Amino acid sequence: MITNDLLLPSIYHLQRTGVVGKINICSLNNIFLKALKENKEIQEAFPGQDFTPYPFLSESANSNFPELYKEVIAKMPPHQAVVVAVPDQLHYEVVIEALRYNQYLLCVKPLVLRYEEAKEIERIAFEKGLFVGIEYHKRFDHRSLIAKCSYERGHFGEFIMGEAKMIEPYFYRFSNFQRWFTADKTDPFVYVGCHYVDLVYFITGLKPVEISVSGIKGKFPNGKEGYLWANGRVKYENGALLSVINGLGYPDVGAGNNEQCLIMFCEGNGKTGMLKHNDQFRGVRHCYLEGIGCAGSQFNYVNPDFYRLVP
Repeated sequence: MITNDLLLPSIYHLQRTGVVGKINICSLNNIFLKALKENKEIQEAFPGQDFTPYPFLSESANSNFPELYKEVIAKMPPHQAVVVAVPDQLHYEVVIEALRYNQYLLCVKPLVLRYEEAKEIERIAFEKGLFVGIEYHKRFDHRSLIAKCSYERGHFGEFIMGEAKMIEPYFYRFSNFQRWFTADKTDPFVYVGCHYVDLVYFITGLKPVEISVSGIKGKFPNGKEGYLWANGRVKYENGALLSVINGLGYPDVGAGNNEQCLIMFCEGNGKTGMLKHNDQFRGVRHCYLEGIGCAGSQFNYVNPDFYRLVP
């Protein structure tokens, strides 16, 4: 999903502007790769551009190749770029393999699930002079950059109390999530709540010092158990508190693609400041003749600032 909706179009754009050359994409099998190649919207937005699939499309669709990415990375010249977009619990082994062959890295969030693994990656990257970037795309939102600038100038005061929400669509439960988003591996706070934990740090410069999370379990359609809802409380180094509500349960018939927002209250001298971002829409509303998209809703809040493809 993330490769289809965001990553491949981004890389195609870099290829079109001359920054990126050859593109290789590895997957467990070629079913997803075939669908990616035949995506009409991507073809219209990037006519004539293509990638090399691993495994090849000539392989049987029933065959899996979990170690194939190692062969592809091993054949690459050093100091190329490896983009890691696999389930959270697999990030570490792929990142380490790429660092082993002296590759620069871009990894979807969160980087890893254990602090010790993050420190190991940091050490190796610094020793080898390699870049490791994590996909916290909210840092590049103009509104976040404006908020960061205003906070640094003291326009808000000092952050003291806040709340964030990131509720992803209900239909995620029917996607590939049900295969890997299990209770023993991860939860919605780790998967999407990390965006807002990072964003508050990005805006304020305050580092988290304590985190507690409570989750509510449920069953995916395939019967596997996962945390479908989670609530986290983050304490920052100045004592500020951030509550983060997450889940896989935004109604499929809802107008937005999800529910995501941030509100921060700040203490000043004899007064308080406030920052509030509604991230799921930007004042654009569409009402279609028929329901479109994965959820099939007819009335939609459209966010034109988020990633959109046009022919």
